[in-house]
Amino acid sequence: MVTIARLTFVEASRKKMFLVTILLSLVFLVLYGVALDFTAREMLRAGASPGAMQGQGMVIRQVIGYQLLGAGLYFASFLLALLALLASVGSIASEIESGLLQAIISKPLKRSEIVLGKFLGYGVMLSGYALVLFAGVMALNMVYNYQAITLVTPGNLVCAGLVFMLQPLVLLGVALFFSVLLRTLTAGIVSVMLYGLGAVGGFLEQIGSVINNPALINTGIVTSLIMPSDALFRKLLTVVTGSDANPLFSLSVGPFGVSSPPSNLMLAYTILYIVGCIGLTIYSFERKDL
Repeated sequence: MVTIARLTFVEASRKKMFLVTILLSLVFLVLYGVALDFTAREMLRAGASPGAMQGQGMVIRQVIGYQLLGAGLYFASFLLALLALLASVGSIASEIESGLLQAIISKPLKRSEIVLGKFLGYGVMLSGYALVLFAGVMALNMVYNYQAITLVTPGNLVCAGLVFMLQPLVLLGVALFFSVLLRTLTAGIVSVMLYGLGAVGGFLEQIGSVINNPALINTGIVTSLIMPSDALFRKLLTVVTGSDANPLFSLSVGPFGVSSPPSNLMLAYTILYIVGCIGLTIYSFERKDL
């Protein structure tokens, strides 16, 4: 299993898609930093104007700051999801189609070790990439958007980083499962559609919470159970902004805010979800006729 994990990690890190994603991430961080810098300068100029209302200006700056922080983490999560799905969706299906996997399973190696090794290899790569990306977004906010993270403690920052790391692992588990059942292209389409379903359901739940519509809230909850990626993003925002202790956070709901924070039970469910995906992948792979 360790050998499979090491080979998977090396193979994934050498793919052009991984290098392209790294370049896209650098471009994103540069553009995001420029946007934060321009916004910070504009806020300082507006706050220094003679007719500015100091109390109102502080609230506006913090609300805008929350939206900028949420936008940065959202697009970072999108890049992370892009890498997780595109890198792993063909990890088993493509090897079955090429016949390479038949040579591998002829060795004294259990099929479960192949699945676990691939999950471990991709998981280490994605977790490392997630930590670097999360650190980059938070560092830029600490420099240019500090008012949005004034209540963040080191403990919250660590917890937020761990929640951020869970997002690609959920998608990795789903992609590996469909990689066993379907061909590469079909598995990719289904995985992306599930990711999109989770995002739409998350927005519906937030809208339903704002307008107090139980039908939209329940729809969002169901989609979060099917694909908990967006619920993890909302939980990430709750942790990283210290929203439980900040009454101003309720004013910054918007597209990148949280009106209905997920509970800690969602984190436990997500871990069980990942374990369940791995278990189903192993079960399906062991019974698949190659």
